[in-house]
Amino acid sequence: MKQYKFKIDYDGKYSYSWGYALYSEFLKHIEEQTAKDIHEGMCFNQYISPEVWTVNIEDDINIELDFKDNYFLHKYNTNIRLLDKQVEIISEQELADKYLVNEPYKKVIRLFFETPTTFKQAGEYVLYPTIDLIMQSLTNKWNAFADRFVLEDLVWDNCKISRYNLRSALYHMKGVKIQGFVGYVDILFWGSESMIRLGNLVCNFAKYSGVGIKTTLGMGGTRVE
Repeated sequence: MKQYKFKIDYDGKYSYSWGYALYSEFLKHIEEQTAKDIHEGMCFNQYISPEVWTVNIEDDINIELDFKDNYFLHKYNTNIRLLDKQVEIISEQELADKYLVNEPYKKVIRLFFETPTTFKQAGEYVLYPTIDLIMQSLTNKWNAFADRFVLEDLVWDNCKISRYNLRSALYHMKGVKIQGFVGYVDILFWGSESMIRLGNLVCNFAKYSGVGIKTTLGMGGTRVE
């Protein structure tokens, strides 16, 4: 994965929903084939926080020259100016080595949902996260990215939400208000070291994949603490 982090400056009051408008403007300026690949499900997500625009994309796709210095969001009458840029590149092997072998594992991991996050269940948006929804979402996103370390037939019965601080938040998209939540959950792991390390791997992948649905459009932006 290749992660771009742009410090941003803008006019007006920050809105979570700028992420969707910024994504739409960004698509207008990238190569047609890359835009098509993103629509067809390549590993890509982006979101905007009050200080940073984060873009994650597969490393073999070079979009560095496609970024503009500023984007005007017509719907919000707001100009987003891109300032300092940081780029991180990390491979599947490096992630596996880091969290499955080399680094000390953590029994408690905090996922901080920086933009409205939700899941869809039985045709409805979920207002409150469960451990099953979080871990299944992250496992699916990891498996969509992984070539070698695919996680099959995993049952996450060694973890639970041990603490949370969440509030509901709306995300505006295509004239629709999607109900989600922002804040954090602490995930507590127990059991064998190998299962705890697998949990550490998928939870830390959230910083590159996001959590839940519509992460390409700016929802589910996640920081891992």
